[in-house]
Amino acid sequence: MSLPPTTSRRSRRDGAELAQLLESRSQAQPVPEMSEPIVFVIDDDAQAGRAVSELVRTFNYEVRTFQNPREFLEALQELDDYQVGCVITDLRMSGVDGMELLQRLNERSSTLPVIIITAYAETSTTVRALRRGAVAVLDKPFRDDELWGFIQEGVTRSMSEVGRSRRQQELEERFKRLSPQDREVLKLIMEGSKNRTMAKRLDVSLRTIENRRRRIFDVMQADSVAELTRMVVEYEYRLPATSPSEETWLHLPFERVA
Repeated sequence: MSLPPTTSRRSRRDGAELAQLLESRSQAQPVPEMSEPIVFVIDDDAQAGRAVSELVRTFNYEVRTFQNPREFLEALQELDDYQVGCVITDLRMSGVDGMELLQRLNERSSTLPVIIITAYAETSTTVRALRRGAVAVLDKPFRDDELWGFIQEGVTRSMSEVGRSRRQQELEERFKRLSPQDREVLKLIMEGSKNRTMAKRLDVSLRTIENRRRRIFDVMQADSVAELTRMVVEYEYRLPATSPSEETWLHLPFERVA
């Protein structure tokens, strides 16, 4: 008398892995479009602020004007995190000045580069501003084409930064979709292990490894090990510094709280 076939633990696990793989193929996210650039003008001298704003409008940019940095920083909270544009700010203002505004934007990892304008330029101030990432420090009075050139540079830099930030978020979302078992296989892939070696080290079937490997490539949308490695390194490059002994590139993407 023949006995009915038994379902092994490994075959059940293979089925679960395949179900995860099929599910991952239906979760691709659309790429959002880049926003239209906005130039933010900040000057506590209303007349000077209007003059700069009118000049920027002749360059066919949308302009928003503020009379002090605090108003701008409050308005910034309502903006999309990926807003493209740049900031033109006077250096000397009551309360928060141009240098402090630049520092606060840096602390927020803002995608809006800063152009500082001033009638009191000093070499030490200019050097400090440029070291903190300012596009330029413009002496008043400045030529229209000077401002135009620096706005173009600022907007271009902003677009590049927005692109990198979006890419970082995209990679993080993909990494988070990998299960703990997927992450074990990913680590071994990065070590250059072959499928059979992975199966022995993780004590699973070869098919389980193949399914997990397919799922990793599917979730990460990678076509080769080289591309997958580039994604891991690309993500690691933007991670905050931690203990040198920790393998942050493989652990932080999955443990972060959304």
